[in-house]
Amino acid sequence: MAGNKDNHQTNKITGMASLKERLSGLRVADLQEIRKKLGIKNISSLKKAEFIQYLSEAIPFLLSNIISQFDERRLSLIKDIIANKGVISAKNLEIEEMEYFDKTGLMFTGFRDGAQIVMIPLELLPSLEEIVQDKTILSDVKRNTEWIKITRGLLYYYGTVPHDKLVDLVEKYAPIRSDYSAFNYVIFDAMEYYQEFYIDKYGYSYWEVMDPLVILEEQASRKNLDYYPFTKKQLLEAGEMNYVERPKGYSQLLSLLMREYRMQKQEATELVETSVIHVKLGYQPCQLLQYIQTKLIFESLDAVQKLMDVLVLLMNNTREWYLKGYTSEELAAREKKALLPLPEKKGEVISLQTRQKVGRNDPCPCGSGKKF
Repeated sequence: MAGNKDNHQTNKITGMASLKERLSGLRVADLQEIRKKLGIKNISSLKKAEFIQYLSEAIPFLLSNIISQFDERRLSLIKDIIANKGVISAKNLEIEEMEYFDKTGLMFTGFRDGAQIVMIPLELLPSLEEIVQDKTILSDVKRNTEWIKITRGLLYYYGTVPHDKLVDLVEKYAPIRSDYSAFNYVIFDAMEYYQEFYIDKYGYSYWEVMDPLVILEEQASRKNLDYYPFTKKQLLEAGEMNYVERPKGYSQLLSLLMREYRMQKQEATELVETSVIHVKLGYQPCQLLQYIQTKLIFESLDAVQKLMDVLVLLMNNTREWYLKGYTSEELAAREKKALLPLPEKKGEVISLQTRQKVGRNDPCPCGSGKKF
């Protein structure tokens, strides 16, 4: 974690450091990370002191560009730091977020009185106070937030999406084409900040996808099945940090674990949420039962049956990556609808030669010479 690697430098901080002083506490490798993120070129060969001087002069002029790539969570964080005169506690932040801050060039992690903090050098606060109220910046941040949440929501439900498909899918809910390069930058930056989805040669994947190729092959085997048509509201909800799907069977399994197996709510919740992810990963009922057997002790076959009844309910109603976001229940309903019973009225047979209706006593069109 970025805060830990700097512990020996920052745990003695008693006041707010200037930008130059804060940069001086970083390694050359960390300074290079800042340079890359800010898109600054042709200064890699500078000595450390020259490197720090260059960055300390350039960063104040790049603040608007940096903030314009943020989403509402990061903008809110900046506002909190401004309101608290440059420093806030990091107790409500994720480890992944902390690892990101030192690369921004304007926010830094550290320790104060034994507690981890996030700080902004005092000389940057006046400029940032104006930037976070700029209407253009606020519009960009709102757009970025939708892009990130919709992307995260799509990957939560579909697992893996090929490179060329993601833009098409997001475009259904929010415009991208005119800002394609901005979209790419925002999504790549969000990958680094949230670490809840990633990109590789197969496409974009939710962070818990272990083998994107398997998911893509399973999805491709269902050629006549399109991606489930989620609403924008559904995707924005699934795009929230730490979102967990709670399908039918979720509360029943949680209640059973707490009632029958005396599990604490937090422990039971973790087991249910892990089970949901396993269903998304394509676990079969026997595989899911085997996993849960590592956590529970069954006293009878009746106990196993009672658990399996709830697991099947959960599995049938969880949206699966192999099924392009559909549940097994939904696909079963689709197939049942496609196999409608034949109408009670008897069908009419048409002769392929005459194109006329074949009557009861007419010669059979099969050519046998017998009556139809």
